[in-house]
Amino acid sequence: MVKLVLTTILILTTANASASASTHSHSELGAIAARALEGRALSKGLNDVKVEISPLDSRVNLPKCDGPVNVLRGTNQPTLGRVTVGLRCQTPQPWTIYFRGRVTSSVDIPVLKQPVNRSELIGDDNVALKNLQIDADLKGFIIDRRKIVGKVAIRNLTAGQPLRHSDLKAYKIISRGQSVTIKSVAGGLTVTMKGKALGNASEGDRLWVQNHSSKKRVEGEVTAEGEVVIR
Repeated sequence: MVKLVLTTILILTTANASASASTHSHSELGAIAARALEGRALSKGLNDVKVEISPLDSRVNLPKCDGPVNVLRGTNQPTLGRVTVGLRCQTPQPWTIYFRGRVTSSVDIPVLKQPVNRSELIGDDNVALKNLQIDADLKGFIIDRRKIVGKVAIRNLTAGQPLRHSDLKAYKIISRGQSVTIKSVAGGLTVTMKGKALGNASEGDRLWVQNHSSKKRVEGEVTAEGEVVIR
């Protein structure tokens, strides 16, 4: 559902401002602009899109087009937030006008159920989905709960607020000096041995370890089980 809101607008037009029976209604043009902005947002995969269009100055009258009113293709236009869309008529009397609007979308964002203190580990039961109406790109925010669970808070975090990647860090499942299992995988053959971690590491990190028997240092990838695999 498109909602029209009364505010002011900057108008760029070459139209004759004299009113007549053959002019476009402001609500008609506003609806065209709103549908264009809504369609732009939906094409980006956004859901539950809401559009607010600023109306035209009451003194402006635009001659009716012989054909459809064309929507100008915006370049480098944001999809959400404060946006502008242009409408153009070619005949019988050319005119161009720009509407200002505000576009928002409803999304489900993973948030914390309760505050989490710095250095605390976040469990699955700490995270819930919250429906939010957004008016800006979510770049930098975490939209996949799986990227929150099992992470450690870098700072004190508030409940109910979207989380940024910079708010969390990976949990160190291996500590320097810890005894670890080393697996060497080559040609379908796996050899298991014991070693010592030469640093701290999280799942997916590359880690240097020292073989207990040979004292040789090798580098491998840390698995979720805390093993170090060398390929």
